[in-house]
Amino acid sequence: MSLSRFFACGLCAGALLAAAAAWAAPADPQGYLRGYVDALLASRFPGLGLKVRRIAPDGIVTLSARACLGPRQKRDVERLLAKTDRVRALAWDDSTDCDRPAPPPESAAETELDIYFLPERELFAPLLADPRQPRFSMSYQRYESAVKKFAAASVALGEYFGFASGFLGELGSSQLGIQAAVFAVFNLDAPSSDLVNADYWIGFPLSYRKGPWSFLARVYHQSSHLGDEFILGNPGIDRVNLSYEDFEALVSYEWERWRVYGGGGYLLSSEPALAPRHLHGGAEYIAPGALGKLDFIAAADVRAAEELDWQRSHSLQVGLEFKNASQRRLRLMLEHYDGFSPNGQFYRERLRYNGVGLYFGF
Repeated sequence: MSLSRFFACGLCAGALLAAAAAWAAPADPQGYLRGYVDALLASRFPGLGLKVRRIAPDGIVTLSARACLGPRQKRDVERLLAKTDRVRALAWDDSTDCDRPAPPPESAAETELDIYFLPERELFAPLLADPRQPRFSMSYQRYESAVKKFAAASVALGEYFGFASGFLGELGSSQLGIQAAVFAVFNLDAPSSDLVNADYWIGFPLSYRKGPWSFLARVYHQSSHLGDEFILGNPGIDRVNLSYEDFEALVSYEWERWRVYGGGGYLLSSEPALAPRHLHGGAEYIAPGALGKLDFIAAADVRAAEELDWQRSHSLQVGLEFKNASQRRLRLMLEHYDGFSPNGQFYRERLRYNGVGLYFGF
């Protein structure tokens, strides 16, 4: 090879290496971080309009939103960005504070309706202690009814699926979805662990959220069925063909680590005919990182129905939850229930149980 060709090849190789280095290492580290955080927030929290407003030289990233955010929403964002190891600290601008007037939009794009299909997160957070919250769970419980005592396995297979969320600018955000579940109870003391009762549940919730306030309105259907083995073992049982459609509306408020909710409903139709009105409320407490990576949770849910002379039934839970940066979570909870049975066929019977349950979140 001639000397001139050698130098020419060397210059070409140097140019290629310089171009590759320039392509691999961004010239503007802050611009790269801004794009990375914006893309991550858009994929994990669609519809909230989260944007990076500024990045300070010391690595503090300030976020804005199209409407104010609640404390749990902010904690979820902070948890996600902390796990990336790219954001040193996080700050929030005035647009996320519900106690301050929202600043005017900086561009026309910020006032446009933002519709996101198949959202992963629920606007109205699940009710942690509600025995009829659609979810995946399994529990071991000691039943004490007026008739007998036995060890029970309670299993729930259900979930929420969002169809679409529409962001309404300063008015907040809304979401339409579907909830479906099967709730089953088995008698573990029976020779073949008989299925006692199964409730089939499907509903169509419409939810709305702005900051710490969230609202839920839903129409749902529930039908209840006794297990075949239970019927064979109890030939004299008075079977009730329980089925109904219900409209329920709930409002929830969050501050710091607390959440309270309340509302009621009205039966649109039922078989047999039932008094239509009922009330529903509760409270929840969450302490993030109370035990290392585990969150401490305590929750109470209370119901009362006109059909049962407004006598209260309450469900209590306390335990720990592990939650990663995505939606996946796992709760181990101690449970206590006292009131009228939540198992449809036995809705007039008094029931008390204690137990331990595993709850899975997706």
